[in-house]
Amino acid sequence: MTSAQDHQPLTGEPHEVSRIGVVLVAAGRGERLGAGKPKAFVELGGRTLVEHCLRTVTSLPSGGHLVIVVPEHLAGETLRLVAAAEPTGANWEVSVTPGGRERHESVKFGVDALPEYADVVLVHDAARPLTPAALFARVAAEVRRTTDAVIPALPVVDTLKRVGADSIVHETVDRAPLVAVQTPQGFPRELLAAAHDRLGTGAHDDAADHPTDDAEVVQRAGGTVRTVPGESLAHKLTTPGDLALLEALLAAQNGDAR
Repeated sequence: MTSAQDHQPLTGEPHEVSRIGVVLVAAGRGERLGAGKPKAFVELGGRTLVEHCLRTVTSLPSGGHLVIVVPEHLAGETLRLVAAAEPTGANWEVSVTPGGRERHESVKFGVDALPEYADVVLVHDAARPLTPAALFARVAAEVRRTTDAVIPALPVVDTLKRVGADSIVHETVDRAPLVAVQTPQGFPRELLAAAHDRLGTGAHDDAADHPTDDAEVVQRAGGTVRTVPGESLAHKLTTPGDLALLEALLAAQNGDAR
């Protein structure tokens, strides 16, 4: 079994004054995508989603430690991807650890695997492979400024309807106070770790009661969650249609769009 101690340093030892830890959640099955593999290992522009995220995180000048949380049977493959990576920044160390049965368990395992110096933790979904480095920096800076949980958010632009099981529209929902939430989500490490400990591993058998993001885990524990502006490039891969959109965004980003 590959543990958090199995790692591949990218450019030497981590910088001791750097305080950022990043948990990259890549343990999801991706059943709605229908790719026959976990979606973090689907290729986008010739690289897996994990590789895209790895390159972005290690470009952050702050340095720190990145933990990639993956299905246990893919830990070895992930280590090979890390070993072959071409880092764009210095002072980053990367490790790989197996995930849990549910997302919140995987995040807890990732946080537990971070070194003690990481007092600010960013949790990011590998399913958002084109998220700009600037968004990571924006979230981390706001966590430091406020010492609260911080999440990126975009205004909801579509008209929203509340629909019953019979497919009949019951009302139009006011979209003004609503936002669409993205990752990375940032937290003081002690706040996030305590919230996950309070939630417990495997404590909720009812799937409907599982938190859908780490901000909800912290809110359940009584923490304050703030928002910063999100990014359209942080689009999440869920369905085949999303993959086509991400391919187009990547091509435009690389200057290949016609």
